[in-house]
Amino acid sequence: MTSTARRLCTAATGAALLALALTSCGSGNGAGAGPSTADESNAIPAPSGLDAAREYRSVREADPVADPVAVAIPAIDVNGPLTRTGIDDRELEVPDFGDMSWFESGTAPGDPGPAAILGHVDTREGPDVFHRLHELEPGDRVVVDTADDESLEFVIDRVEQHDKDEFPTETVWLPDSEPRLHLITCGGEFDRSAESYRDNVIAFATLNSS
Repeated sequence: MTSTARRLCTAATGAALLALALTSCGSGNGAGAGPSTADESNAIPAPSGLDAAREYRSVREADPVADPVAVAIPAIDVNGPLTRTGIDDRELEVPDFGDMSWFESGTAPGDPGPAAILGHVDTREGPDVFHRLHELEPGDRVVVDTADDESLEFVIDRVEQHDKDEFPTETVWLPDSEPRLHLITCGGEFDRSAESYRDNVIAFATLNSS
């Protein structure tokens, strides 16, 4: 899919993604590694406006930023390629264990609006790629490499932890005129009956334009 083809109209994207939160992003160090898409107990139904939103395409005159292919977060020793996830059968996909993924149904890092990169906090074998996401501090750097060999530097503004029932959907998904990047994983206590962490950890970053 080309950069232009996968862009959604900014307003439509925000409306379509408003109900999405990340639920299946860790196994609780012993709960058992599940599938890379949300299973029945963790499924997130896509909002009803999603199909309509997919009919829109960006009408911005500026050329869109190329697709992201890798991300580095030096402060927590993260450096690796990006896979792609989206929405499958009206459920939010998550990456395979050990991977980070760009949520390609939304904004690309560097384009106006909120881009999202997802990762697991752990597996049954131990810590996963976003295990230390909660340690990020304001001013820490996130570098996203794109398919056209450009490196985009984002700066962490803050890190928040929210109960999944109180996920800050508007803050995470609604459109913005500024390029933003959200790194999302799970956190808090592990609910073994639900095989899911109770919270989401979200690192908010903005593009360094200097």
